[in-house]
Amino acid sequence: MKKFAVIGNPIEHSLSPLLHNWVYERVSLDALYYKVHVSNLELGNYVDKIRNGELNGINVTIPHKTEIMDYVDEINPRAKTIGAINVVMFQNGKIIGNNTDWYGFVLALKNNKIDVKQKEVILLGGGGVSKGIIFALKQQGVAKVHLFNRTFEKISQLCDEIIHPHKMGLLEGIVQKDSIIINCTSVGMNTLDSPINLRLLSKNQTVIDTIYTPLKTKLILDAESIGARTMTGLDMFIYQALSSIDLWFGESTSNRVNFDDLKQYIESSLC
Repeated sequence: MKKFAVIGNPIEHSLSPLLHNWVYERVSLDALYYKVHVSNLELGNYVDKIRNGELNGINVTIPHKTEIMDYVDEINPRAKTIGAINVVMFQNGKIIGNNTDWYGFVLALKNNKIDVKQKEVILLGGGGVSKGIIFALKQQGVAKVHLFNRTFEKISQLCDEIIHPHKMGLLEGIVQKDSIIINCTSVGMNTLDSPINLRLLSKNQTVIDTIYTPLKTKLILDAESIGARTMTGLDMFIYQALSSIDLWFGESTSNRVNFDDLKQYIESSLC
Protein backbone atom coordinates (compact mmCIF):
# COMPACT_ATOMS: atom_id res chain seq x y z
CA MET A 1 0.00 0.00 0.00
CA LYS A 2 1.23 3.47 -0.89
CA LYS A 3 1.10 6.13 1.82
CA PHE A 4 0.69 9.88 1.40
CA ALA A 5 0.21 12.79 3.77
CA VAL A 6 -0.45 16.51 3.92
CA ILE A 7 1.79 18.46 6.30
CA GLY A 8 1.16 21.91 7.73
CA ASN A 9 0.84 24.10 10.79
CA PRO A 10 -2.07 24.37 11.51
CA ILE A 11 -3.42 21.23 9.84
CA GLU A 12 -6.72 20.57 11.62
CA HIS A 13 -8.70 22.41 8.92
CA SER A 14 -7.42 20.25 6.07
CA LEU A 15 -9.93 18.05 4.26
CA SER A 16 -7.23 16.53 2.05
CA PRO A 17 -7.48 13.06 3.67
CA LEU A 18 -11.25 13.05 3.10
CA LEU A 19 -10.79 13.91 -0.57
CA HIS A 20 -7.84 11.67 -1.35
CA ASN A 21 -9.15 8.57 0.39
CA TRP A 22 -12.51 8.99 -1.40
CA VAL A 23 -10.70 9.14 -4.75
CA TYR A 24 -8.44 6.20 -3.93
CA GLU A 25 -11.46 4.06 -3.08
CA ARG A 26 -13.42 5.15 -6.15
CA VAL A 27 -10.65 4.36 -8.64
CA SER A 28 -9.34 1.29 -6.75
CA LEU A 29 -5.92 2.63 -5.76
CA ASP A 30 -4.17 0.73 -2.97
CA ALA A 31 -3.25 3.85 -1.04
CA LEU A 32 -3.83 5.71 2.23
CA TYR A 33 -3.69 9.44 2.94
CA TYR A 34 -3.54 11.25 6.29
CA LYS A 35 -2.64 14.66 7.75
CA VAL A 36 0.21 15.55 10.09
CA HIS A 37 0.98 18.65 12.13
CA VAL A 38 4.58 19.53 11.23
CA SER A 39 6.73 22.40 12.48
CA ASN A 40 9.47 24.12 10.47
CA LEU A 41 12.09 22.12 12.33
CA GLU A 42 10.49 18.83 11.21
CA LEU A 43 10.33 19.53 7.45
CA GLY A 44 13.57 17.70 6.71
CA ASN A 45 12.35 14.63 8.59
CA TYR A 46 9.27 14.32 6.40
CA VAL A 47 11.26 14.68 3.22
CA ASP A 48 13.51 11.90 4.53
CA LYS A 49 10.43 9.70 5.02
CA ILE A 50 9.89 9.89 1.26
CA ARG A 51 13.54 9.14 0.60
CA ASN A 52 13.52 6.02 2.77
CA GLY A 53 10.14 4.78 1.53
CA GLU A 54 8.02 5.43 4.62
CA LEU A 55 5.93 7.82 2.52
CA ASN A 56 5.36 7.88 -1.23
CA GLY A 57 4.60 11.58 -1.36
CA ILE A 58 3.37 14.60 0.55
CA ASN A 59 1.24 17.66 -0.01
CA VAL A 60 2.42 20.84 1.67
CA THR A 61 0.12 23.49 3.08
CA ILE A 62 0.57 26.69 5.12
CA PRO A 63 3.07 27.85 6.16
CA HIS A 64 5.64 25.51 4.59
CA LYS A 65 5.24 25.94 0.83
CA THR A 66 8.33 28.10 0.47
CA GLU A 67 10.55 26.74 3.24
CA ILE A 68 10.31 23.13 2.09
CA MET A 69 12.02 24.05 -1.17
CA ASP A 70 15.32 23.94 0.73
CA TYR A 71 14.89 20.22 1.46
CA VAL A 72 14.18 18.74 -1.99
CA ASP A 73 16.74 17.63 -4.59
CA GLU A 74 15.06 19.12 -7.62
CA ILE A 75 12.26 21.60 -8.29
CA ASN A 76 9.96 21.57 -11.31
CA PRO A 77 10.75 24.64 -13.49
CA ARG A 78 7.23 26.05 -13.09
CA ALA A 79 7.38 25.59 -9.32
CA LYS A 80 10.80 27.25 -9.26
CA THR A 81 9.36 30.25 -11.11
CA ILE A 82 6.44 30.35 -8.69
CA GLY A 83 8.71 30.15 -5.66
CA ALA A 84 6.59 27.64 -3.77
CA ILE A 85 5.81 23.92 -3.86
CA ASN A 86 2.81 21.99 -2.56
CA VAL A 87 3.64 18.50 -3.89
CA VAL A 88 6.69 16.37 -3.09
CA MET A 89 7.47 12.98 -4.63
CA PHE A 90 10.30 10.51 -5.23
CA GLN A 91 11.25 10.04 -8.88
CA ASN A 92 14.37 8.63 -10.55
CA GLY A 93 16.24 8.56 -7.26
CA LYS A 94 15.49 12.20 -6.42
CA ILE A 95 13.08 14.10 -4.20
CA ILE A 96 11.11 16.34 -6.58
CA GLY A 97 9.11 19.42 -5.60
CA ASN A 98 6.20 20.57 -7.75
CA ASN A 99 3.26 22.97 -7.64
CA THR A 100 -0.33 22.14 -8.55
CA ASP A 101 -1.92 25.17 -6.84
CA TRP A 102 -1.55 27.34 -9.92
CA TYR A 103 -3.10 24.73 -12.22
CA GLY A 104 -5.93 24.08 -9.76
CA PHE A 105 -6.71 27.79 -9.73
CA VAL A 106 -6.72 28.00 -13.55
CA LEU A 107 -9.19 25.10 -13.75
CA ALA A 108 -11.33 26.67 -11.01
CA LEU A 109 -11.53 29.94 -12.96
CA LYS A 110 -12.57 28.07 -16.09
CA ASN A 111 -15.12 25.98 -14.21
CA ASN A 112 -16.68 29.17 -12.83
CA LYS A 113 -16.39 31.05 -16.15
CA ILE A 114 -14.28 33.84 -14.68
CA ASP A 115 -12.13 35.62 -17.26
CA VAL A 116 -9.12 37.62 -16.00
CA LYS A 117 -7.52 38.28 -19.39
CA GLN A 118 -6.46 41.94 -19.66
CA LYS A 119 -8.17 42.64 -16.33
CA GLU A 120 -6.76 44.25 -13.18
CA VAL A 121 -6.85 42.06 -10.08
CA ILE A 122 -6.51 42.84 -6.38
CA LEU A 123 -4.65 40.06 -4.59
CA LEU A 124 -4.38 39.82 -0.80
CA GLY A 125 -1.50 37.86 0.72
CA GLY A 126 2.14 37.16 -0.04
CA GLY A 127 2.58 33.52 0.99
CA GLY A 128 2.94 30.28 -0.96
CA VAL A 129 -0.68 30.21 -2.14
CA SER A 130 -0.39 33.78 -3.41
CA LYS A 131 2.70 32.93 -5.45
CA GLY A 132 0.86 30.10 -7.20
CA ILE A 133 -2.11 32.36 -7.92
CA ILE A 134 0.16 35.06 -9.36
CA PHE A 135 1.69 32.52 -11.76
CA ALA A 136 -1.79 31.33 -12.77
CA LEU A 137 -3.00 34.89 -13.37
CA LYS A 138 -0.01 35.62 -15.57
CA GLN A 139 -0.68 32.43 -17.55
CA GLN A 140 -4.24 33.64 -18.07
CA GLY A 141 -3.10 37.02 -19.44
CA VAL A 142 -3.96 39.31 -16.53
CA ALA A 143 -3.13 42.98 -17.19
CA LYS A 144 -2.13 44.02 -13.67
CA VAL A 145 -2.07 42.57 -10.16
CA HIS A 146 -2.30 44.94 -7.21
CA LEU A 147 -0.64 42.88 -4.48
CA PHE A 148 -1.27 43.63 -0.80
CA ASN A 149 0.27 42.05 2.27
CA ARG A 150 0.35 42.82 5.98
CA THR A 151 4.16 42.90 5.78
CA PHE A 152 5.08 45.01 2.75
CA GLU A 153 8.74 43.94 2.81
CA LYS A 154 7.66 40.37 2.05
CA ILE A 155 6.15 41.34 -1.32
CA SER A 156 8.23 44.36 -2.37
CA GLN A 157 10.71 42.21 -4.32
CA LEU A 158 7.89 40.69 -6.42
CA CYS A 159 7.42 43.95 -8.35
CA ASP A 160 7.52 43.64 -12.14
CA GLU A 161 5.57 44.93 -15.15
CA ILE A 162 2.43 43.10 -13.96
CA ILE A 163 2.83 42.81 -10.19
CA HIS A 164 2.43 46.06 -8.24
CA PRO A 165 3.01 45.61 -4.48
CA HIS A 166 1.23 47.96 -2.08
CA LYS A 167 1.04 48.53 1.64
CA MET A 168 -2.23 47.30 3.11
CA GLY A 169 -3.21 50.82 4.13
CA LEU A 170 -3.58 51.79 0.46
CA LEU A 171 -6.22 49.14 -0.28
CA GLU A 172 -9.20 51.46 0.00
CA GLY A 173 -7.84 53.79 -2.67
CA ILE A 174 -7.32 51.00 -5.21
CA VAL A 175 -10.46 48.87 -4.83
CA GLN A 176 -12.90 49.74 -7.62
CA LYS A 177 -16.64 49.10 -7.97
CA ASP A 178 -15.91 46.34 -10.52
CA SER A 179 -12.67 44.92 -9.09
CA ILE A 180 -11.71 41.26 -9.14
CA ILE A 181 -10.61 40.56 -5.55
CA ILE A 182 -8.74 37.40 -4.52
CA ASN A 183 -8.00 36.49 -0.90
CA CYS A 184 -4.87 34.36 -0.45
CA THR A 185 -4.46 35.11 3.26
CA SER A 186 -5.61 32.80 6.04
CA VAL A 187 -7.99 35.46 7.37
CA GLY A 188 -11.41 33.83 7.56
CA MET A 189 -10.18 30.27 8.02
CA ASN A 190 -12.44 28.92 10.75
CA THR A 191 -13.02 32.48 12.02
CA LEU A 192 -15.64 35.17 11.49
CA ASP A 193 -13.03 37.67 10.25
CA SER A 194 -12.74 39.13 6.75
CA PRO A 195 -9.64 40.65 5.14
CA ILE A 196 -11.79 43.41 3.56
CA ASN A 197 -14.28 45.77 5.13
CA LEU A 198 -17.81 45.25 3.85
CA ARG A 199 -18.05 48.90 2.77
CA LEU A 200 -15.36 48.27 0.11
CA LEU A 201 -17.44 45.56 -1.57
CA SER A 202 -19.81 46.26 -4.48
CA LYS A 203 -22.30 44.20 -6.46
CA ASN A 204 -20.32 44.48 -9.71
CA GLN A 205 -17.19 42.94 -8.21
CA THR A 206 -15.94 39.37 -8.47
CA VAL A 207 -14.77 38.13 -5.07
CA ILE A 208 -12.68 34.96 -4.79
CA ASP A 209 -11.44 33.22 -1.65
CA THR A 210 -8.83 30.45 -1.72
CA ILE A 211 -10.03 29.22 1.69
CA TYR A 212 -12.43 26.25 1.65
CA THR A 213 -12.95 25.73 5.40
CA PRO A 214 -15.46 27.11 6.03
CA LEU A 215 -16.94 26.70 2.57
CA LYS A 216 -18.27 30.26 2.73
CA THR A 217 -15.96 32.59 4.61
CA LYS A 218 -17.04 35.94 6.03
CA LEU A 219 -15.60 37.54 2.88
CA ILE A 220 -17.73 35.35 0.61
CA LEU A 221 -20.85 35.85 2.74
CA ASP A 222 -20.34 39.62 2.73
CA ALA A 223 -19.85 39.63 -1.04
CA GLU A 224 -22.96 37.52 -1.57
CA SER A 225 -24.99 39.81 0.68
CA ILE A 226 -24.45 42.76 -1.66
CA GLY A 227 -24.90 40.71 -4.84
CA ALA A 228 -21.29 40.34 -5.97
CA ARG A 229 -20.13 37.34 -7.98
CA THR A 230 -18.22 34.90 -5.79
CA MET A 231 -15.99 31.83 -5.98
CA THR A 232 -15.03 29.80 -2.92
CA GLY A 233 -11.75 27.93 -2.55
CA LEU A 234 -13.34 24.50 -2.97
CA ASP A 235 -12.89 24.06 -6.74
CA MET A 236 -9.21 25.02 -6.56
CA PHE A 237 -8.73 22.64 -3.62
CA ILE A 238 -10.24 19.74 -5.56
CA TYR A 239 -8.38 20.42 -8.80
CA GLN A 240 -4.97 20.81 -7.15
CA ALA A 241 -5.53 17.57 -5.25
CA LEU A 242 -6.47 15.64 -8.40
CA SER A 243 -3.38 17.01 -10.11
CA SER A 244 -1.25 15.80 -7.19
CA ILE A 245 -2.68 12.32 -7.57
CA ASP A 246 -1.88 12.35 -11.30
CA LEU A 247 1.74 13.26 -10.51
CA TRP A 248 2.16 10.59 -7.84
CA PHE A 249 0.64 7.74 -9.85
CA GLY A 250 1.96 8.81 -13.25
CA GLU A 251 -1.38 8.58 -14.99
CA SER A 252 -4.51 10.68 -15.55
CA THR A 253 -6.33 9.29 -12.54
CA SER A 254 -8.39 12.47 -12.34
CA ASN A 255 -10.09 11.58 -15.63
CA ARG A 256 -11.67 8.60 -13.86
CA VAL A 257 -13.25 10.79 -11.17
CA ASN A 258 -16.60 12.52 -11.46
CA PHE A 259 -15.84 16.08 -10.34
CA ASP A 260 -19.43 16.89 -9.38
CA ASP A 261 -19.76 13.75 -7.24
CA LEU A 262 -16.49 14.55 -5.46
CA LYS A 263 -17.48 18.18 -4.90
CA GLN A 264 -20.85 17.18 -3.49
CA TYR A 265 -19.13 14.73 -1.13
CA ILE A 266 -16.75 17.41 0.18
CA GLU A 267 -19.53 19.98 0.48
CA SER A 268 -21.62 17.57 2.55
CA SER A 269 -18.78 17.31 5.07
CA LEU A 270 -18.60 21.11 5.34
CA CYS A 271 -22.28 21.59 6.12
